[in-house]
Amino acid sequence: MRVLLVDDEVPALRDLERVVKKHCPGEMVALANSPDEARRLCAARKFDVVFMDVDMPGTSGLELAKELKELWPRINIIMTTAHPQYALDALKLFVSGYLLKPVMEEDIKEVLSNLRNPVPRYRDGLFVQCFGNFEVFYHGEPVKFGRSQAKEIFAYLVDLKGATATNAEIRAVLWGDEADDSEKQKNYFAQLVRELKQSFAKIGCEDVLVQGRNAYAIAPDSFSCDYYEAMENDAQALRNFRGEYMKQYSWAEDRVGSICE
Repeated sequence: MRVLLVDDEVPALRDLERVVKKHCPGEMVALANSPDEARRLCAARKFDVVFMDVDMPGTSGLELAKELKELWPRINIIMTTAHPQYALDALKLFVSGYLLKPVMEEDIKEVLSNLRNPVPRYRDGLFVQCFGNFEVFYHGEPVKFGRSQAKEIFAYLVDLKGATATNAEIRAVLWGDEADDSEKQKNYFAQLVRELKQSFAKIGCEDVLVQGRNAYAIAPDSFSCDYYEAMENDAQALRNFRGEYMKQYSWAEDRVGSICE
């Protein structure tokens, strides 16, 4: 988990750092004592959780929270303030918590255990996040795909957990009623597959995609995945499931029920 603490009062910032590190040992915790510093850090790296003071000079915490939500829609913002009157405005931004100063250790522990958006487990190697939006990380950094549909092909194969899908089946998922056997669409599909292979080749994970004759699968043992871990009753993976599975893909909706069982 990557945590950013934002407060223009340095003593308050240090106190918050001490408590957060106590409850998140081994996690990355960065500090910013101004809105500009927070912007700079968030532009360079994605954070999962941001503790943010409301009352700061220049830009209020509410204004900054809105900016960061636009940059990273799934970020968890936790407002800290001595002013309870801002709570309604904060809730309208769908923040993950609103803590009154002085912030107590139990409050921080509770809010970190009940984040609005699931936090991926950053680890070495390839990690696939299915809960919430479908995302792929390598050593904690997002894997870049040339086109969104190349990424969707991988998402569909991940959902199959190693089972094979034919070219025609995958094209039907991508294009629905518009799928056909035209050479134009077949050639475009082949280009998407090449781009997918290139994305994994760049990070040295070529073996993740298994190609057969007019069919594809993934090697499920070549990466970590929150969905696979949840199916093995992993407690942390199950806590991260909030009823959303590959939410950007309509074909994945039916999988939610099986995870809840």
